[in-house]
Amino acid sequence: MTAVDVEMPLIGSVRATATYELVVEQVRRAIYLGRFLPGDKLPPERDLASQMGVSRTTIREAVRVLEGEGLVTVRRGATGGLIVLGQAKLTPGQVKSYMEAQRGLLDSVFEFRLANECAAASLAATRRTETHLKRLGRALEEMDRLGATAEARERTGNIARFSAWDSEFHLGIAQASLNPFLVKAVEDARAAMFLPIGRVFTRLEDHANEHHAAIFEAVRDRDATAAADHMQAHIEATRRALHGLLPKAKKAMREAG
Repeated sequence: MTAVDVEMPLIGSVRATATYELVVEQVRRAIYLGRFLPGDKLPPERDLASQMGVSRTTIREAVRVLEGEGLVTVRRGATGGLIVLGQAKLTPGQVKSYMEAQRGLLDSVFEFRLANECAAASLAATRRTETHLKRLGRALEEMDRLGATAEARERTGNIARFSAWDSEFHLGIAQASLNPFLVKAVEDARAAMFLPIGRVFTRLEDHANEHHAAIFEAVRDRDATAAADHMQAHIEATRRALHGLLPKAKKAMREAG
């Protein structure tokens, strides 16, 4: 049977989506993309309802789901509110099991990133504006600062901050491509990486910021080929680093035993 012989449904099934689920998806995505960091306070219930055009009851239903997922907590009192939580870190044994279980998903995400982000980098080099360069330069400066020293890389809080600026950089590249489909694709990939990756790091990797400067310089210099090549090298290096966590986890388990 060839590919053309496979019968595909002409129209898929439809499931009614409750309004609170749409709210959950938007807030979850904002957290996954680093727009809200652990410890940040989300807008008050009244403001969220107004911004999203829904009732406060809908916001409360969404908050219950987000609480159940461990993404937010509600703190009472004058200084309380809806607070974003950090992800629970895993033990070496849990990292091994988790990474093995997520290997297929991670490989799919990185294949998706290679297909879309290299194209975005190439287009960004030919279409970027000075405003785009300023955004990318700011993200690059912040990542340099957060990963500048061994002491900075050991600070747990810097992992989430670095990830947020890393998202800002990659989304900035996509925005500079001036292609809304690539922007959506890069957002989807960044969001998908949040749970598979965010739970396994206890420090910033020494080479976490590798290749970003080269990507920036190629985009600045309008070198489309170099921009795509450096983006490919960066994504492949990130994938190798994640795969490298498995032997590290096994070694840690042997030493602990």
